[in-house]
Amino acid sequence: MSNNRSLEGLTRFLDYLGEKGLLNPATASSRKAAASKVFEILSDEEKLDVIAVDLDDAMRRFHNLKGQSYSPGSLATYQSRLKSALEDFEKYLENPLGFRPSTQVRERKAKQPKAEKSEAGDQASSASATQFSTKETGFTSSSILPIPIRADLIVRIQGLPFDLTVAEANKLASVIKAMAVPD
Repeated sequence: MSNNRSLEGLTRFLDYLGEKGLLNPATASSRKAAASKVFEILSDEEKLDVIAVDLDDAMRRFHNLKGQSYSPGSLATYQSRLKSALEDFEKYLENPLGFRPSTQVRERKAKQPKAEKSEAGDQASSASATQFSTKETGFTSSSILPIPIRADLIVRIQGLPFDLTVAEANKLASVIKAMAVPD
């Protein structure tokens, strides 16, 4: 593969990952589909260097032009897949011999007994109550979470996965608590 930073180069790279078994073929295919759909709104000049494209701006433009055909969840999935594809592509271009694709290993959840299901349902309903509605905050609410902590200070958290588990949330909370200054 050459050092081609174009959309065509990205497409060939994703095909290569799937064909060589470096990435699950379905994952490579879904990343390729996201890239082709979202990047179809780019100019020919922008398609020559997809690494230089501002992904948030491209997603905003895609949302404005084609968003009515997609749910907010689909748009967020496209953005996540495209971000992973671009990160891997850039890492590959920087060091082809040392390249390892980034993959997320998901654990399968065991079926819960009926008694535990109601407790999990309570947790899920309280979690959904704290999420922002996409109608209220717009498309970017899926990627940046603003949290007002003082009258003059809003903290923004970026990069939270959509499938954040309670254990992962507790880990993040522990890190934040460790940074706090005693009263």
